[in-house]
Amino acid sequence: MGQTITRIDFSPADQPLPREELDRLLPMHPGDTVTAGGVREAIEKLYLTGRFADVAVEAEPAAGGVILIFNTEPTYFISRVSIRGENEPPNRNQLTTASQLDLGMPFREDAVEAAMARMQERLKANGLFQTTIRYHVDLVDSTEEASIYFDLDAGTRAKFDDIQMMGEFVQSKDSLVKKTGWRRGLRYVPLPGWKQVTDNRIQSGLENLRRALQKDDRLQARVTLDDLGYDAATNRITPQLTISSGPVIEVRATGGKVSQGRLRQLIPVFQERTVDRGLLLEGEANLIDYFRSQGYFDTTVKHVQTQPAPDRTLIEYQIERGEQHKLRGISIAGNTYFDNATLRERMYIQPATLLRFRSGRYSPRLLEQDLETIRALYRSNGFRKVEVTSKVVENPLRHTDITVNIQIVEGPQWIVGSLELAGGSREDLRYLRSILRSTEGQPFSEANIAADRDTILAYFYNNGYPDAGFNWTQSDGADEGTVDVAYSLQTGAQQYIRGVLVRGLETTDPALVLDRIRLRDGDALSQSQIGESQQRLYDLGIFARVQTAVQNPEGEEESKYVLFYADEARKYSFNFGIGAQLARIGGGGNTLNSPAGSTTFAPRVSLGLSRINFMGLGHTISLQTLASTQQRRALLNYLAPQFKGHEGLALSVSALFNDSRDVRTFAARRWEGSVQLSRRFSKANTGQFRFTFRRVTLDESTLNISRELVPLLSQPVRVGLVGGTFFRDRRDDPVDSKRGTYNSVDLALASKAFGSQTSFSRMVLRNSTYHPFRRELVLARSVQFGYIQRLGGLAQIPLAERFFAGGASSQRAFPDNQAGPRDLRSGFPVGGTALFFHSTELRFPLIGDNLGGVLFHDMGNVYSDISNLSFRVRQRNLQDFDYMVHGAGMGVRYRTPVGPIRIDLSYGANSPRFFGFNGTLTELLAIPPGTPLCQEASAQCTNQRISRFQFHFSLGQTF
Repeated sequence: MGQTITRIDFSPADQPLPREELDRLLPMHPGDTVTAGGVREAIEKLYLTGRFADVAVEAEPAAGGVILIFNTEPTYFISRVSIRGENEPPNRNQLTTASQLDLGMPFREDAVEAAMARMQERLKANGLFQTTIRYHVDLVDSTEEASIYFDLDAGTRAKFDDIQMMGEFVQSKDSLVKKTGWRRGLRYVPLPGWKQVTDNRIQSGLENLRRALQKDDRLQARVTLDDLGYDAATNRITPQLTISSGPVIEVRATGGKVSQGRLRQLIPVFQERTVDRGLLLEGEANLIDYFRSQGYFDTTVKHVQTQPAPDRTLIEYQIERGEQHKLRGISIAGNTYFDNATLRERMYIQPATLLRFRSGRYSPRLLEQDLETIRALYRSNGFRKVEVTSKVVENPLRHTDITVNIQIVEGPQWIVGSLELAGGSREDLRYLRSILRSTEGQPFSEANIAADRDTILAYFYNNGYPDAGFNWTQSDGADEGTVDVAYSLQTGAQQYIRGVLVRGLETTDPALVLDRIRLRDGDALSQSQIGESQQRLYDLGIFARVQTAVQNPEGEEESKYVLFYADEARKYSFNFGIGAQLARIGGGGNTLNSPAGSTTFAPRVSLGLSRINFMGLGHTISLQTLASTQQRRALLNYLAPQFKGHEGLALSVSALFNDSRDVRTFAARRWEGSVQLSRRFSKANTGQFRFTFRRVTLDESTLNISRELVPLLSQPVRVGLVGGTFFRDRRDDPVDSKRGTYNSVDLALASKAFGSQTSFSRMVLRNSTYHPFRRELVLARSVQFGYIQRLGGLAQIPLAERFFAGGASSQRAFPDNQAGPRDLRSGFPVGGTALFFHSTELRFPLIGDNLGGVLFHDMGNVYSDISNLSFRVRQRNLQDFDYMVHGAGMGVRYRTPVGPIRIDLSYGANSPRFFGFNGTLTELLAIPPGTPLCQEASAQCTNQRISRFQFHFSLGQTF
């Protein structure tokens, strides 16, 4: 000690930290004197970086002093945990979670041994007692990474063998064994032998056993799994259970009608399976709220607990409902800063309504919650001394009708007089001042201070300051009613990104992933940028899980590696579905029966196969098929999302075969290919550009039209179209919209230049709006307009290219595809070249949150030509179909996770009448061309009409 340092070396020469950073880190440099304290401090600083597992210092004599040599061993950090050979359950993710080996954390050999023990426990819980686990670790010196690979030999899953039951239980052992579901067999058909062991099967069996024991009011029945009882010789387990039936606990309510199912929901004794005073009092409160929600606002409840027998407890809730009231109104006075609508939308109590709250929604507890909500709103806007009180007033003429009067005394509003910011750079402070709430002249409240704190810390965290801190103080301002606020910011040391490490890729092109990660070497370490990059990788749809971590998160170093571990999803997926359609639908065939449609049951089966991440590019190939009595369909699609690295751009190429009978007039076979480029300009705006080429042939034997129309409408048609669609979607929920707007414009052009045999243009416009009012009602309306203009080629627009509409999604006064012009001899629809539909719906709740109702009015039709579009409501004669058809009705909506199931009943006040041919298709085609059309009912001409009453059953809202 005491000698001069001539040079400082590190061994090995390649260190985990750059030499420049090491030189800045060490407290001693060449020319300094060696001291024990300096060496100790240097070692401590190296350890604090987290990059070194061991540090030793030695001094080597040199001319003029000594050379200090730091001998180091690096710390390695977990960058991958790979598990292969698993036999689900447990799956790979469950085993990874059980290992507790977190990405980015230091690697230790003993931690791997502990991880294997935890994984073995998870495997044994799922019957895999014979599993052997081997592991190896790959170390990468350049980035100090440790990749841990676990190889499993799962062995054979154990089976149940028997059950040992100890304790007291009144039911037979055989009946209890049956309740577990561990024996083989169906529900009522037992089979010899036992099922395989899984953790889920064990837990569900124990729960089923508990429920079986508790059915006879033995709420405190207990089932404890003491041991699995594994026999290695037979690879079977014999679970050992301790059963305690417990006393009979009977809970009943008197004085008010409560179903047993509702009682079990309201009394927490049933859920907690124990009896104590707190749970009994909570049951009282729940019953009071339940009856007050039905209008019995004066309800009182008390419980009485007795023990009529040593093994029996009776809990009786005595209910006094009083008279049924109605909350007729809510008045608010004294508010000037907030209007009534702003306050009411935050309140839970509601006055009586015709449909949902027939007595209103009210209780003293709910009222007090609403008063506190209003107080909090005022306080967050600077009214520190606001007073909010209420008074319940009975109607003097009908004392069961009450009104809640809310009185607000706002008091003075406290304003921020000045805001002082200290800490951080001048640029940081200038930006922060522009986004803070508590700036000069703004309302002062602690809620705004808390919001500012979150804003400031989030800003610094996302700019590489993980140790940022925040403090604040307040003082009286210069003017009365003002508060001066001071924010003190502690930024700490800024951290940067040393590099981005992507691990876990097997087939995915690394360039595809790196292009989605917007982090670059030298950038500030931003948690928000890491999260956004993680979301971009998820958006590719090819990863089952994307984990992110900062390597060495606790270490004190200037820059750190950011790790992305992407677990690729299964490449192939299948889907299978069975369904049916019940409605007046198509069925094109060689029969002239029911030109207006007949109620048909059409079963359907769908099957699909998808291959994701094709060639590692993130692209998807899928084949989706559908078979029913009305349609045969196969769609092959190639999808390239985020095309060429653009997040909002997608390319799809598809081939379609469709053999359909959904139009009553004909059966059509379609071969189609298309290329589409989709671009999402913003959250609301999306555009699509496409080229479509198709060939459509009609089965002449199914053409239910007059002979003179067959040559024009039955020939095969080749159509090439260029088109595009623009969507503007501002709905809150596309599946079940409550507010917002939806607009779309679809344009297409068919031309000989695109290989088409005929030339025409097509335009379809749609506008939908959704307006909520009175909190529970939604007024929805939609208008749709379409027009096809013939430009050349065939003498008429081909039958398969015309507009066919009507039914559940357009005009409910018609069966499916039955609107518009009809063949004047057979009465079957032939489509049109223009359409106009307008629908209005009033949507409202019926029962609970899942069942709703709709009142609707539909108007519109398909027209023979744009020049014939008319709003008149009367049909001139049985050859006139160019008029506005009106339909009104009601429907029911049942909310499901995939969208509402809907049933609509419609009445068409002016549904079309027409002549139908009373004969066979052969007789129809035998009529010579030029034969006069039907003018009155006869042996061959039958006066028919679209039924005034229509029924529709489908999934999803109408629009």
